[in-house]
Amino acid sequence: MRILRSSATIKAAAAAVLGALLATGAASGPSAAAPHTAAAKTAAAQTPQLRTVFTAGAKSTVRYTRTSGYISAGYEMTFWQGPFLVGTLSGIYVESERLNVKSNTWKRQWTIKATSATGAAQGGVTSLVKVNCGRGSTACTSTGPQTKHIRAGSSVTFGFNITSHGNKILTHKPVLNVTTTAPGYLPVVGDVAALRTVRCDSEKITNGGKRGCVYPSVVPNFAISRTNHIWGEMARHVYTAERTLKGRPGHAKPLHRTTSAQATLNRRRSCPTSLHRPRGKQCDEYPYASVQEGGSNKGLGKKCNTIDPNATQSCRMIDKDANHKGGGQLSKFYNDNRIIAYKSGNKIIGDTFFSKIP
Repeated sequence: MRILRSSATIKAAAAAVLGALLATGAASGPSAAAPHTAAAKTAAAQTPQLRTVFTAGAKSTVRYTRTSGYISAGYEMTFWQGPFLVGTLSGIYVESERLNVKSNTWKRQWTIKATSATGAAQGGVTSLVKVNCGRGSTACTSTGPQTKHIRAGSSVTFGFNITSHGNKILTHKPVLNVTTTAPGYLPVVGDVAALRTVRCDSEKITNGGKRGCVYPSVVPNFAISRTNHIWGEMARHVYTAERTLKGRPGHAKPLHRTTSAQATLNRRRSCPTSLHRPRGKQCDEYPYASVQEGGSNKGLGKKCNTIDPNATQSCRMIDKDANHKGGGQLSKFYNDNRIIAYKSGNKIIGDTFFSKIP
C-alpha cells in the first residue's frame, strides 16, 4: 500500500492549529500505482477517501507547566466520494502529557470527543494509534499500539507510557502516529505533532541523581511568602534586593543555576567569614549562591545590610532558621522542577528560572 499525504489545501488548514498541529490527507490503496490511462485516472479520482483536519477555533487551548502539557482543538474527519463531501465526523481532541521529575517514564494521552456526524460518517471510524519514539541515541520506548472505534457521542482515549533510557541528558519528542479506517474507504495515515521537547536526566544535583523528565522550555518561578513566620525574613530580603540591585536579577532577568562546586565559591565571596554575624543570625546572599549571577562581592564592603542599587550582589544578616528553612524551599523548588546545572568543557550550562517574590 502506498500512502498519499494531504493536499496543500488541507495542510494549510491544519497549520492554523496553533502553528504546529496535524493535518493528514487522502491515502491510496493497493491500486495506488500511477494510472496510465484516462479511465484509470477517473476511477482513482472516484475512490472513497478519508481526510483528517485538526482546526483551531475559539475553544482551542494550550497549557504548559514544567511537568505537564495540554492541547485541545477541533477534530474533523471527512468522507469523500471523488470530489464530493459525503459525510463529516466532528468534535474536539485533547492531547496531554504528564511528566515525572523522579521517574524516566511518563504518560501521554490522546482523547477524541466526537460530538456530531453526518451522512456516511454516522457509522464512525476506527483509529489505530502508536507512538513513534524516533531512532538513535535519543530514542525512547513506549507501550504498544491501540485500536479503538470513534463515533458521534463517544469519547475515546488512547493512553501510553513512554520511557527514556540510560543515564545521559537526553531530549525526546515522541510523535503519535494515527491510521484511521472506515468500511469501503481508503485509510488515512498521519502524525499528531509532538508536544514540546522533553528532557530527561540523571544529574546528581537534583533528586539525588534519580532520573526524571521535564519540559526545559518552561521557565518556572520561585516564590515564597514574605509573611511566612518561618522563612519570611529571607523572602523580604529577596523581594527588596531583586528590585534594587543593578539589572534587577531574578525579577527583570532570569537566573541560571550553577554547579555545587561553584555555589560553594560564590557563598564564600558573597558571605565571607570576615563579616560579623550577630548571635542567632546567618548571612543570606542574593542572588543566591547556587546561581551563576551570584558570587559577586562588588559593592558589599562592610555594608551587608544595605543594598546598593549600583551593586550586583546583596547580603543581609537574618535569623538562622529563616535562612536554613528558606534555603530548603529553594532546594525543593530545584528538585520539583529539575533545575539542573552541569559543566560542558570549561562552560557551566544551567537551567533558567525567575525568583519574583510577590
